[in-house]
Amino acid sequence: MAAVSPFRGWRYNQETVGDMASVLCPPYDMINEENQEALKRQNQYNVIHLEAGEGLDWNTSAKEQYAATSNLFDRWRQDGVLQQDESPSYYLMRHSFPLCGKNMVRVGLIASVGLEDYAARQVLPHEFTQAPAIQDRVWLMESLSANISPIMSIYRDADGELDRVYHEIMIGAPEFDATDESGGATALWRITDPAVQSQIGEFFASRPIYLADGHHRYEAARQYQLDRHAESNAAKAPNLAHNFVMMTLIAFDDPGLVVLGYHRTLNGVPADKLANIKAKLSELFDSETLTGNSDALVEQVDRLGANQRLLASVDSGGAAMLTLKESAVEPSWGALATSEAWVLEEQVLRPELGDATLDHLDFMHDHEEAVAQAESGELQMVFLLKPFPLDAFESIVGGGQRLPRKSTFFFPKLPTGLVINRLEGEL
Repeated sequence: MAAVSPFRGWRYNQETVGDMASVLCPPYDMINEENQEALKRQNQYNVIHLEAGEGLDWNTSAKEQYAATSNLFDRWRQDGVLQQDESPSYYLMRHSFPLCGKNMVRVGLIASVGLEDYAARQVLPHEFTQAPAIQDRVWLMESLSANISPIMSIYRDADGELDRVYHEIMIGAPEFDATDESGGATALWRITDPAVQSQIGEFFASRPIYLADGHHRYEAARQYQLDRHAESNAAKAPNLAHNFVMMTLIAFDDPGLVVLGYHRTLNGVPADKLANIKAKLSELFDSETLTGNSDALVEQVDRLGANQRLLASVDSGGAAMLTLKESAVEPSWGALATSEAWVLEEQVLRPELGDATLDHLDFMHDHEEAVAQAESGELQMVFLLKPFPLDAFESIVGGGQRLPRKSTFFFPKLPTGLVINRLEGEL
């Protein structure tokens, strides 16, 4: 179903930039002003110089915003800091990272994926987006004519067909294998064999791809594509680079594909409405008092939530485990009843808060910070959620529905800077 192709990526010249770990960075939406400056000091060629930019003045033109970035990108290519591979390639990434005392490893295929309207059901979104963030990435692409960071997407490989292909490739020497200060390591291989490339393309031609992280970047790439189509009928030729977007594709069954809980916070709710919200929670959920620190609370939610629909609530008065009553579930809720976040937002908060729901509801993945603020009274309530199960993710999203915003926190984010995808000319 999905058009997946190799491409001639632009990659760092290691002789010029030195340690590859020092030029990588997280995606733009994970970078604040402080770590942006730290990354810039880490290496003068760190890809943050090209990737950062969210939060610039959206009232100015793209040319004004990203002129310096565009000039830098041109200079790096002219000076050989970045070099384009001679032949189209797939790029195989092995990313290892520490988590809870374990070393996790995930494998992803960096490829060029055909852009389609969501209605075509080739690329499946799982959440809705916000227009300003999309426009920011469109302007960056307009200035650079490139994808700097890959979108994280997932696919189903029940028989392990690509897993066997990847194993054979990773027996060989990588283009690089770099370890960063946190103990994470990233290795990269090029896949140039035409027979293997054909096998990979045929594999994806029969199945959909699920967007995991990067909805704004996908929709920005789609807008960039449509803008090019409006300029010329020739721009619709299927092999032109702007008809594709760079993704890193990871299998659902990859043991290193980690999803963490994305928690909800509530604040600024008038006392009478807050009382009604708590009454609704009591109507829908059985409650049991919890004790322990934030780690213990999250551990209980994760462990007990494996076979039940539940979440923990925390406020200045303590913590409670809230287990959804089977008798409370309405048939009209459908598959989304699997999502505690959906039940909380649509059946508890929105009936009371209406259009003002998002004025009071926010999202945090740092459970320690969230619990501390709830216990101190800085926040009225915090709801700790388990990681959203990937089987339910596949069923709901594959069925054409979208999850509540911030339902998934895929961890860690993909490294940016392994490969850059130019959007000019042909693949």
